[in-house]
Amino acid sequence: MRNISKYVELMNWLETQILDGTLESGDKIPSENELGEKFSISRQTVRQATSVLESRGLLERRRGSGTYVKYSCTEQAMPISSAKTIGVVTTYLNDYIFPDIIKGIDDALEKKKYFVQMSLTYNNMEKEANIINNLLSKNIEGLIIEPAKTGLPNMNGAIYDRIKQLEIPCVFLNTGYPDLGIPCVSMDDYACGKEAIEYLVKNGHKNIGGLFKLDDMQGRLRYAGCIDALRKEKMSFADNDLIWYTTEDNNESFLRHFQDRVLKISKNCTAMVCYNDEMARQIIKILYDAGKKIPTDFSLISFDDASLDFQMEFGFGLTTFAHPKQKLGQMAAQMLLKLMNNETVTDVKFPPDLIKRSSINKIK
Repeated sequence: MRNISKYVELMNWLETQILDGTLESGDKIPSENELGEKFSISRQTVRQATSVLESRGLLERRRGSGTYVKYSCTEQAMPISSAKTIGVVTTYLNDYIFPDIIKGIDDALEKKKYFVQMSLTYNNMEKEANIINNLLSKNIEGLIIEPAKTGLPNMNGAIYDRIKQLEIPCVFLNTGYPDLGIPCVSMDDYACGKEAIEYLVKNGHKNIGGLFKLDDMQGRLRYAGCIDALRKEKMSFADNDLIWYTTEDNNESFLRHFQDRVLKISKNCTAMVCYNDEMARQIIKILYDAGKKIPTDFSLISFDDASLDFQMEFGFGLTTFAHPKQKLGQMAAQMLLKLMNNETVTDVKFPPDLIKRSSINKIK
């Protein structure tokens, strides 16, 4: 994982194993030697990672025996032994952009001697409700939340009202609900979508397709930016050249449909705006299997600048908008600390940062 030290990479891996239930309470984790070999790091570096997780209440070290899981994922939130604890609720914690974001939060809060209590919703609103309710019953001082499925009507409005009633400082991460009055730190997804179309048009593309996520507000905002830029050029997306998907769309039926749609769009269009780098990678695989090359036969522009090495895997660099990642996490933590100090904060949107690589063909 680019820009993350080895001990943080190991820490993220262990934390994910514990929070998703792969490692359960009472389980012994691999030895320092085994973890060191797995991640190509020293025993001392392994000890750094496990010490951080011990301080968060996820692990406990037993003298002469080893290190064991202390946290139970069925409780949805780890025990809190200190009042200086911040609850952080995110949709995922995997090898995409999330480890960088969490590191930014962790770094900023650690300087102020706060512990971070991580919980994962897997973009499920019911899990989100259970986790937040559990956190509200604990002695926490603040919350950083990435809400689940913000592209859909808010099922958990009453819970956020309770957060405000309890006067617990709260910041939204990546996306939020503007009507709730809770400050949010995010990419400027609308501006990124707008600039994506402007860049494609500048490179001669007139028939453009799109792939967007329906149940997350980032997808809707990126789409809205694209639409306004197309309208300015007296252009539009054709309905048949748009693909919408949701969190649950990972079954075989959808994947077959997705493959067919991508191939049809590649015949109708010269370029495509893709919701994120992860999905761009799936599109590239489909096109490559069909004998199409990027950017010669088809152009792609995406979002997030994730830690995916397209140059090594496919032989070209993906043109994409950089997600602020660690900076976004740091900003969210700093905003929360200000709220906890009774200071006024407003939404922060990071402006578009287009990383121009070699996935866009210039049409003359």
